Amino acid sequence: MAGIALTTPAQIGAAIRSARIREGLTQTGLAERAGVSRRWLIALEQGQAQRAELGKILDTLDALGLDLTVTRATAPDKGLADLLEDL
Repeated sequence: MAGIALTTPAQIGAAIRSARIREGLTQTGLAERAGVSRRWLIALEQGQAQRAELGKILDTLDALGLDLTVTRATAPDKGLADLLEDL
């Protein structure tokens, strides 16, 4: 699967929510698997975790079988709907 650029907390949260639903996981199930609270996960999925701890985000991505790759930004920004379609 090709990577997509996520540049805002809302985009990261939407990508995690999309992956969680695709995997058939509840918020409670993913939170337990990732070792985070359900309240924290809800805030992240809603893009409200502006200062979310990177370690918790990485644990959540890992629980979904996803990883984080850092690259130099070169492409124009896509809309959120386009990003979710690419997942």
